[in-house]
Amino acid sequence: MLSSKLFFLLVSSLSSAAVIPRDNSAPPGYCCFTLSDPSTGKTVQQSTDYGFLYLDASQPLGSYCINLADTTRPILWGDGFNNACIIAWDGHFQCLDPTPGDDKWALGHNGSSSSTPLLLHNGSPTYQACPNTSGGEFISSGATGVSGCRNIQLEATGLKGTCTGFTS
Repeated sequence: MLSSKLFFLLVSSLSSAAVIPRDNSAPPGYCCFTLSDPSTGKTVQQSTDYGFLYLDASQPLGSYCINLADTTRPILWGDGFNNACIIAWDGHFQCLDPTPGDDKWALGHNGSSSSTPLLLHNGSPTYQACPNTSGGEFISSGATGVSGCRNIQLEATGLKGTCTGFTS
C-alpha cells in the first residue's frame, strides 16, 4: 500500500513538472541576450551539432549570458546548453564545450553611438562574417585563409537579468 502511494506521488510530481513552462529568465548575477549584426539586422544563429555561430544559415537562434561582475575571468556562456564560448584556434566563434578558454568577454560601447552594447572579445568589437559553403555566413575572429569575409560588430539585444549600465 505504501509503495502505491509513493508511486502516485512520484507520478503526480513528474506530471506537474512537465506542464511548467521553461523559465527563460537569466541566472542570478548574469546578463543574458541574443546577438545581432547591426549592419544587416540579422540575429546570430548557432549550430546545435558543433556550436558554430552563423548569420542567415537556417540554424536555431543563439542566446548568451555573461556575469559582468566577474572581471578576473569573464566567460561567455552560450546556446542554452551551458557551453562556454571561445574563438577556436582557426578563428571560428564556437560555443561547444563547458570548459572555458582563455578568451576575455565583455559588453561595451567602444566608441559606438548606439546605446545597445557590443560584444567585446579581448577588448575588440570586431568580428568577421565569412561565406559558408552550405549557406549564410559563419562568424569568426581572425579566421585565416578565408576570402570574401566582411568585418562586423555584434550587438547584445534583448537584455535580461543583471545588465547594469546597458540598455537594448
